[in-house]
Amino acid sequence: MRRITGWKKYALWAALGVVTLAASGAVVWRVLGPAEVVTTAASAYPNPSASPTPGALGALVNSPLIVDDHLRVYAAKRQIQADDQPAYRYETSPYWSYRRWPQQLIGVVHPPTASTSGVPVVVGSWSDGKLTAIDARSGRVAWEATADVLGTEYPGRRTGSAVVWTPAGLLTGVTKAGQGVVVTAKEGVTATDAATGARLWSTPAPGCVTQAFTVPNEVVVPDRCDGPAVLRRFDLSTGTPTDLSIESSKTVTPLGCRVGVSECGGVRTHNSAWIWSEGAPKPADGLRGETAWLAGTTAIDAPLGDTADTRALTGKDPVTGAVRWTWSAVGDDPSDAQIIATTPSRVLLLTRARTLIALDPATGRELTRVSVLMDHDPDKQYAVGPVFASGVYVAIERLTLTAAEADTDDEYYFTNRPVLLAAT
Repeated sequence: MRRITGWKKYALWAALGVVTLAASGAVVWRVLGPAEVVTTAASAYPNPSASPTPGALGALVNSPLIVDDHLRVYAAKRQIQADDQPAYRYETSPYWSYRRWPQQLIGVVHPPTASTSGVPVVVGSWSDGKLTAIDARSGRVAWEATADVLGTEYPGRRTGSAVVWTPAGLLTGVTKAGQGVVVTAKEGVTATDAATGARLWSTPAPGCVTQAFTVPNEVVVPDRCDGPAVLRRFDLSTGTPTDLSIESSKTVTPLGCRVGVSECGGVRTHNSAWIWSEGAPKPADGLRGETAWLAGTTAIDAPLGDTADTRALTGKDPVTGAVRWTWSAVGDDPSDAQIIATTPSRVLLLTRARTLIALDPATGRELTRVSVLMDHDPDKQYAVGPVFASGVYVAIERLTLTAAEADTDDEYYFTNRPVLLAAT
């Protein structure tokens, strides 16, 4: 074999070095350069899951956003993904996933499918202000748009509940015509068509946008954060403003919301309340109590005024306050209970002994009563954190009794699978 010597040898090594650097540069770009990775569904969109047997279904690491009983959607620092078995006890292999780098995920919402022409979409807000809508049936990107930057760092801790259940500044709403709208509220308010990504309108900071919420056909913004005296109501289709004067209040509490502070049915201030009926706010005496909840068109309260620790509830007409029904804790577990969530079809209570009770908000009739104690859970109490309810499903984030924001995740959460998934 002929040996290479002298300057030819050094020239060859130099050439090999250039090739190696070029190749490594390509690898660095592929790994570290800005990227979007879409893994689409490999199978047909699943049918809605059959109603599971009431009770504890499982324990999850991640907080699920349940989409039309077809999918569970989860958030991670740089990724949105879904699995296709809503009632399964653990997370399963992704049905689809969408990842961006180096951007971080700030919020995720699912507008009502009926409001997006029957196409289920999941919309993510990212740290660069980009909105990405994913067709939930396939995992493909449906549209992209630019809106307000709502944050720069992923706020979801271990479970992601702050991203999928209570996304700060990211809202959904529905117009009079049934059109779904995605609203971002930070430096101002921007409304985007949830079906197409087209911008509908935008307005600079109209007040305390951090307390914005949506009601039928409107996004509502208090005029200031400290002692608001006006609720500014913006038409979701056009952005046209209308003011609702209120007595100066320290608190503004949206009521009867579908998820987070989106698609709410009413609002309570310091000593007044309103319910949205026929496109306009109507005074609601039945919701004035500071512990009252709204479930569909029924105000829910406790006779002694503490829905966080009670053995009895009353259902009232939200406008007049007239009592429609009463409920008392009886049966196998008569221990004190707290309301953890309401929907138009459910009032959900959890007792100290961890019995989950579902009431019909129209009649007060018990729909289900079942223990949600898990066999492998520690033999100690937990604090109820954020809760998500959709249809028959309820997901409860379980915290330690001493949980504080500054804690590590191991100190903060009840177990390493802190999200209890149950059916009612």
